[in-house]
Amino acid sequence: MIECSGMSIEVGVGNVVYEGEVKSVEKSLIPQIFIVTVEGSGVRTVFDIHKTLMNFGLNDKVRMTISRSRPNFKEDVDLVMRGYVISKKVEEGIYKLLISLWGFLLIVESKNDSIFNAFDYMDEIYFKVEVI
Repeated sequence: MIECSGMSIEVGVGNVVYEGEVKSVEKSLIPQIFIVTVEGSGVRTVFDIHKTLMNFGLNDKVRMTISRSRPNFKEDVDLVMRGYVISKKVEEGIYKLLISLWGFLLIVESKNDSIFNAFDYMDEIYFKVEVI
């Protein structure tokens, strides 16, 4: 487990859990699609989402799980999406994990390589967002 300013990143085999705060929810050029930015635990997460799937709002605290296996979740409460790791990049000391969620994009950025190294190209993953 990695501690970052009071919060933590829990890294297991094919499983990462971390917390953050929804810092922005912006309209995409695509109708009914929003671009969400969550920051916290030394991680910045940016993802696309259809407005009907949003289970959170601006400034909400959320817990995110990226896992190779389907996580436990509350039906009609938690957001859970499935996708594939499509790219891994290191740019200016920032480790970036890019995941395709069946047309939507999830980007996880951190100065720490723990999330980056937990997954490989074309790993099938689940992405869960729960409000805490």
